[in-house]
Amino acid sequence: MAKITLETRRAAYDEILESLGARYRQVLDELSYGPASARELAMRLWQKGSIPSPERNFVHPRLTELEQVELVSVIDKKPCPISGKTVAIYERVTKETHLKAMQGELALEPKEADHG
Repeated sequence: MAKITLETRRAAYDEILESLGARYRQVLDELSYGPASARELAMRLWQKGSIPSPERNFVHPRLTELEQVELVSVIDKKPCPISGKTVAIYERVTKETHLKAMQGELALEPKEADHG
């Protein structure tokens, strides 16, 4: 059962990546260079001409949605140099990391009782 679960998770991960819209893909591509806050990502994308302004609201909703489908994770927090508020630092979840996490979760699941 664990092998099947890993296979279906792997397939789901691939399907999600293939179905991503442009903004999601841009956010993931930027995170492939390393962890960043929403504001840092927005600044980078704005400098590349991918979004109309460096406002974090252009990327933050995508980060939240990518986190929900386990393609991005919050790994740390730090003070924002502009607002002074504590902000989340996001990291792209690689396929390998995703699968390792799934293997760890499966190892923690209780075994089915042997009714033999």
